[in-house]
Amino acid sequence: MEKKGIILCSVVVLLGIISTGAGFAAEVTRVKASQVKVDVLGECSYPKSPALGLSLISAGTLLIGKFIINTTAGCFCCRRTDPSHSSNHTKAVTFYIISWITFIIAIGLLLKDIALNNQDDEVTTSDGRYYCYVIKPGVFAAGAVYAALSSSFGVLYYLTLNSKQDDASNAPNLNQVCIVMAQSQFAFENPSFVHGYANNK
Repeated sequence: MEKKGIILCSVVVLLGIISTGAGFAAEVTRVKASQVKVDVLGECSYPKSPALGLSLISAGTLLIGKFIINTTAGCFCCRRTDPSHSSNHTKAVTFYIISWITFIIAIGLLLKDIALNNQDDEVTTSDGRYYCYVIKPGVFAAGAVYAALSSSFGVLYYLTLNSKQDDASNAPNLNQVCIVMAQSQFAFENPSFVHGYANNK
C-alpha cells in the first residue's frame, strides 16, 4: 500500500477513535432521570451536561471519516469488475454496505440528544405523576460502538479496493510476455543457424 493510503487510513482510524471515545463520554455525562426536576411552573428543569456537545463531536468526526473514505475510494458500482478479482469485489461490496448501515445507526443514536432539546421542557403526566424526557441508558454507548464498526468497515472497504488495484497494476502484460518469449526463442535459434553455416563453409 502506498504512503498516501497509509496516511489516509491512519486519519480515518484516528477519527473513529475520537468518535468512539466522545460517544462513550456522552454516555457517562448524559442527564439522568434523578437529575431532572419539575419547577413551580410545571416544566422540566435539566441540569447542564456536556453530553450534547460530545455527541455532536462524535457524530461530526464519524461523518468526516466517512466523507474521506467515500471521496478517496469512490463507489464500487462505478468500477469495472475484473472476473479474476470477483472475491475482492464481493468483500468490498459487503464492507461498503455494512459501513453505511452502521454509519446510519450510529448517527441516529448519537444525535438522539437533539430530541431532548426539542422537547421544550414539556412534562408528561400519567397517573398523577410527572415525567420528563431523558435519554435511555446505553443509547450513546451503542452509538459509539456502531461508530467504531462503521469506521473499521470503511477502512476495510478502502483496503480491499486498494489491494485490488495493486494486484491489477502488478499483473504482467500479456503482450510483453509474448514479446519476451519470442525474443528468447529467436536468440536461441539464431546462433545455431550461424554455427551451422560456418561449419558448411
